[in-house]
Order: sequence, then structure tokens, then C-alpha cells
Amino acid sequence: MKKSKFVLLLAAFFMIFAVTACDGKKSKKEKDDTEEVEDSEDSEKNDYLTQDLATFDLRGQVIAVKYTGDQHTEPVTVLFEEDGSLKGIYKFDVEGNIDEATVYPDAEGRIETIAFPTEDPWVTTLLYDDNSMLPVSDIGNNQMGNGTCRMYERDEDGNIVKTTFEETVHGGVVEDNDPYSVELSDIDEHGNWRRVTFKHGDYSHFLKRTIVYKGEENILADEVEESMGELAMQDFNDGKLNLEIADFITDMYENQRYNDYDFLEAHCTKRLLKYLREQYEYDGEGYAVWLFRTSSQDGKPGAENTKDKVTDITKDGEDWYRYKFTDGGWRGENKLNIYFDEDGNVMMDAVECIYDEAKEAYDNNQ
Repeated sequence: MKKSKFVLLLAAFFMIFAVTACDGKKSKKEKDDTEEVEDSEDSEKNDYLTQDLATFDLRGQVIAVKYTGDQHTEPVTVLFEEDGSLKGIYKFDVEGNIDEATVYPDAEGRIETIAFPTEDPWVTTLLYDDNSMLPVSDIGNNQMGNGTCRMYERDEDGNIVKTTFEETVHGGVVEDNDPYSVELSDIDEHGNWRRVTFKHGDYSHFLKRTIVYKGEENILADEVEESMGELAMQDFNDGKLNLEIADFITDMYENQRYNDYDFLEAHCTKRLLKYLREQYEYDGEGYAVWLFRTSSQDGKPGAENTKDKVTDITKDGEDWYRYKFTDGGWRGENKLNIYFDEDGNVMMDAVECIYDEAKEAYDNNQ
């Protein structure tokens, strides 16, 4: 059965996380017999500057990496902040269009779920051993029950030498391949590979990495910025999105301007201000500012330091916009009635909760 380009992209893209997790480390046999062997977890922390860089098996001060391959692979670019935390994951299709993935952490703050916004969203879940920075396997699936599962075989030193790919359609296994061998090459001075080849039988598939380090010109970030700008402009021209309103929503949420009463009184209609006062649960007068985020007062366990970020904005009818976001690691989605008044000011007239992961978790534990 011929795999789709998207399935092959994810199979190769996520396989490299676990495949390369132990590569580049000295085996116990290579160490001096008198040298104390470090605990594996401490060794990992010495190799990787941050958890996010470890997830992508990147050593050194990496600020961007791009994955490209043969005819089966659509390019994927991963950007990092200068402190090594993840900034975003972006996929380019054959026509050069770009999609940004939504990323969620696990209870330990490690990247766990990566979802690209396709018509039938494909979600990949990364699996880790307890207390490990490095993913050891991955599972991908969509809403139709189609998916992939990657299983690994390690040598006595913990290096992955073979991997088995299993594909399912509507929940049933349709293909279980012989194991793939894994070959890394073109290792740079930081110990990062720039090419990996997967082989089984006569089939061969390769993946390349272009890596940008701190202090170098970040051409990969420039490429993403240009493509994202073109996408936003296309949505604007198609009547799907007003860029000024989208920027307003992003600024309002990510900079927590909704906590500023002066900001609310300048950009909320009398009707919305009345509603926010009615929903205020404490003594005295105030506004229920938490309606612009999730209901949680605390961050998601293990992800408390995750940056609050708008992950997606879409238009949902006349003067209605939806925005998806993270709130201390919790996922949320709200709907805003928002428009320009006669003086050209952005005004919000209603806010509605569409999804609140923190509330869902609380309700499930009752």
C-alpha cells in the first residue's frame, strides 16, 4: 500500500526524534574503565541546553532547523527562541503554502502533542520514558482512525538500530513493514547530524537537516515570516480575516491587556462591560477578566512556565472571530464579537467560551 506524502513526512520527521536520541554519546565500552559512568539522565542534561532542543535532538545554541527530504517529504521548519524554548513548528506544502502546528506539553513540560491544521487534522503524540528528556516513540492519527505507530529496537548501549513502521486505516492494521535500518551522516562540529537514511529491502528514504545556530543569519525564520505574512494577506484578500483585528486579539491576549480595566473600558461596548461586571465573583466592583482566558488560576502541572500564546485565529461569521490559545499550558478557545466602531476603534461586544481544557480536567476529576 502506498503511503501518502503527509504520512511519510510525519513518519520520517518524528522518527528522527527517537532514532537519534542516543547517537553521538560514548558507549560504556568507550569510556575509561576507571571513569565513573554518569547517570543517563544527567548525561542527557549535559548534552542538551533545553528540553525543547532535546526533543528535536539538537545540541548547541540552535535557533532554527529545517527538515527536507526526497519526493515523499514536505519541508518542516522548527524555530526556537534564543533561550532554546520552542517558538513554532511550520510545514510547507508542495505549492509553498505554510501551516503552523499547535503544540501542547505533557505534565513534565515536554512536547507531547503536535497537530497541523489540515482538513482532517493529523495529531502526533510523542512518548517518553520516565524522567527522560528524549522521546522514545511516537503515535500519529487522525479523526478517521488512520494512523501510524513507530516502534524501535535498541542495541545493548541504548542506540536505536532498527525501527518498525505500522500503518492503520479506520483503526485496522493494513501494513506492518520489516524493520528499517537507520544511518546517520554529515555530523557537524556540535554533534548534530545533517542527514539520516532509512532503509529496508530495496526501499530507501532520506531526511536532511539545515541548522542555524545563535549568531548566524536566521534565513529559516525569514522564510517562515515571509510565508506567514503572505498567508495572512491572502486571508485578508479573501475576506476571511481582518489583519488589524487579528493583531488586536493577539496583543490583547498575549500581553494580558484584558487585565487592564482602562483597556477594557476603551475597547468593550457597554453591553459587554455590563456582562463582565455581572460575572465578577468577588466583593466590590470589577470585571470578570478571566473570561478572556481559561478558568484556571494555576498553570497546567509541569507546564506552568509555558508562554501564553494565541495559536490560531479564524473568522466565524459577520463580526465574529475565534481564537485558540494556551494559558499556563492549558488549551482554550474563545469566540469574540469584535468590529470597528464609527470612529475606527476596535470594539468587543461579546465573549464566549468554546473550549476550556482546565475546566474539562476539573470536571473529569469530580
